[in-house]
Amino acid sequence: MKIGPNFWIWVSPFRTDRDLGLIAKAKSMGADVVEFGVEDDGVVDAKLLRRALADNHVECSVVGIFGPQRDFASEDPAVRSQGLEHARRCVDLTAEAGAGVFTGAVVAAGCDQAVTESERNTRLAFAAEVLQEIGEHAAKAGVRFGVEILNRYESNLVTTVAEAREFIDRVGHAAVGIHLDCFHMSIEETDLGEAIRAAGDKLYHLHASASDRGTPGEGHLPWAEIAQALKDIDYRGYGIIESFNPAGRLAHLARAWRPYAGSQDELARRGLAFLKSVLPAA
Repeated sequence: MKIGPNFWIWVSPFRTDRDLGLIAKAKSMGADVVEFGVEDDGVVDAKLLRRALADNHVECSVVGIFGPQRDFASEDPAVRSQGLEHARRCVDLTAEAGAGVFTGAVVAAGCDQAVTESERNTRLAFAAEVLQEIGEHAAKAGVRFGVEILNRYESNLVTTVAEAREFIDRVGHAAVGIHLDCFHMSIEETDLGEAIRAAGDKLYHLHASASDRGTPGEGHLPWAEIAQALKDIDYRGYGIIESFNPAGRLAHLARAWRPYAGSQDELARRGLAFLKSVLPAA
């Protein structure tokens, strides 16, 4: 697998008229891949980004922000439509940038109340319908679409790998798979290795985040078990460090109220070195 940082470690949003130098910085730290988040329309020039990635011999993945106004599982068809249109734009941007993976937490109906089994099934049916449509769009664009699985504090529909696998199998589209994040898994899973094996061939993307979203290797995650499980399923995707700059615009979203290292560069450099030492090589 190939290892790299999400640019949220440093900036939010990532802009090609300001932040292209982060690609060379990440490369100098040993990154094979970089990731940026789609926050604002029009701040990423896909052609410029593609050229900079090629110049630095670095690959790329893209993650989108959806939230309640673009929730694929919403009971409001207008909300689902907004989510679908946003996803289409993001997939197109991903393809134009030469990246092959786009992911997002598109099934996050809320976390402040319980849902009945009937309500859950209804909402997941809505989400599956949207994902089948975006799956067709992604397949035509040559992009794999990963559904990020959140924890109980951010979603009340799909929070475990077992639930995610059941849901993705219900979607039944080859272009649509699972995006796991070790931070969320550390809250929900009793055995991270078994959870990864359960995701199996539908694991399309991995955020190799620390248990506190700080520097990988410094939390309490069982990285040897994670690495073995990734080997067992022959995972060939990316391992991305997702962390957040507490001075950045998205700090409130991730509840990143304090620094996790002496500097953001230090977090990225140490985290990349650790992950390259423990996770399966590309």
